[in-house]
Amino acid sequence: MSNLGWWIGGTIATLAFIGFVAMIVRDNARPFDEERKLAAQLAQAGQPATARVLALDRQPGGRPYAAPMKVSLCYADADGCEQQAEVRVYIDSELLANFMPGQTVHVRYDRQHPGRIAIDRQLSPTEIPAAWRSK
Repeated sequence: MSNLGWWIGGTIATLAFIGFVAMIVRDNARPFDEERKLAAQLAQAGQPATARVLALDRQPGGRPYAAPMKVSLCYADADGCEQQAEVRVYIDSELLANFMPGQTVHVRYDRQHPGRIAIDRQLSPTEIPAAWRSK
């Protein structure tokens, strides 16, 4: 095989690897993006509730100032039935103490589907607004 053949083969293999990595990164970020969209929807029409944090698990990846977390919650719905749910959300490092097991956080959920739940960012912030972070 000529040098050109090796170069083309190596380029194709490199592009395939980059595509594979991009696909994995996108799939890992999807639950966090979906929770953010759900939180925006439920901020308007969701049922407010308080939830007790059962567990807090760090997920792979993240940003320099925020960690991707899986938060296990227990809350009572409008009918008084105890519900458990897991929420995947980015939490700024400075705010992690507010989400430790045993803490109470504010959530909003869909009354029709109590498993659709998101952190109420107005009452239990997950990020500290900072102009320098958006640059």
